[in-house]
Amino acid sequence: MLELDPLDELICLRSAEPLAECGGMVLPAIAQASIFRKEAMEELHRDLAIENRANVYSRGTNPTVRILENTLAELERGEACKCFASGMGAIGATLFGLLKAGDHVLFVNDTYGPTLELARRLQDFGVSHDQVFSPDLSAIAEAMRDETRVVFMESPGSALFQMLDIGAIAKLAREHGAISVIDNTVATPLLQKPIGQGVDLVIHSCSKYIGGHSDAVGGALIGSAELVERVFYNAYMLMGAIMQPLEAFLFLRGLMTLPTRIRRHHDDALAVAQHLHGHAAVAQVFHPLIGDDVQTVSGNWRGHSGLFAFELASGGFASAVEVANRLRLFGNAVSWGGAESLVITGHKNDPVERGDSAPRIPAGLLRLSIGFEGVDALVEDLDRALT
Repeated sequence: MLELDPLDELICLRSAEPLAECGGMVLPAIAQASIFRKEAMEELHRDLAIENRANVYSRGTNPTVRILENTLAELERGEACKCFASGMGAIGATLFGLLKAGDHVLFVNDTYGPTLELARRLQDFGVSHDQVFSPDLSAIAEAMRDETRVVFMESPGSALFQMLDIGAIAKLAREHGAISVIDNTVATPLLQKPIGQGVDLVIHSCSKYIGGHSDAVGGALIGSAELVERVFYNAYMLMGAIMQPLEAFLFLRGLMTLPTRIRRHHDDALAVAQHLHGHAAVAQVFHPLIGDDVQTVSGNWRGHSGLFAFELASGGFASAVEVANRLRLFGNAVSWGGAESLVITGHKNDPVERGDSAPRIPAGLLRLSIGFEGVDALVEDLDRALT
């Protein structure tokens, strides 16, 4: 069984500690308020100067959201956290808050598609970017420029789940005067602690495993108090992608069961991936713990979650669509991390028809998010669809 840090399990349970003024409610109250009245104008003036910490207007800080922020900061071993309306809200504010015209961003590994779309949009404002898929440190160093200000990585990567030595990459970024950022959504705060390996900022889409019930959308940024405050005033307050108190409440509820859920996701996904590895209809399974060359990872990585992919042995994109449509227990949907199992193709359309005869992400790729239907039922469903 997957082993987790006992401290993390306690932190997740403590996430439900109620607000002091709520009369002993078992769960925190939803502070559904836009403004907070002060006893004196001097107090209002004081709090306006520290709006990243004081309750003035819920565009800045809200009591329910603050409980979630404190909990996520503690889980990631960071000094501070700011929550957003979505994971892209957190990513967008981070890039806008840290970069200016003439700066360069280096993306390492497979990266969430909308993040790259935002990077392409930033080109219109004079911010350039490159992407390196190789985990080799020398290749990453070669792609660094004098104007590189942010090194943005994912580990495991979004599509093929390749792992990185994030500690070594963070050190490389620091030596070049760049800020290291990681999207840690796939690993969750329970399976990987990037800040402990020297990474400056950690981003999560709370919509996935942190929420865990496919009923809320949100994001989070965790790191040093100085960097989070910089993003807060340079972008968060100006762009307005704020998390609502109801969503914060739902994510706090989700954290209470995150350790239990992540164990089940880990164990069941690994069992399904092992079944598919060597299957006659499967060319390759993309899972960090599967294959002849199981990835070895330095640092504090504890294991993988419930997301992985596999490539069909024949047929390409059209066959991937057909297999997905034959599945009964896997819903055709974006996102992941809930109790239900999901499937999505690796491409939105056939890369071969687009003129890419040898795409880096295989045309016949299917990504699975393993839920709680049970290994036997999911394996039976996959076997039937692959026949």
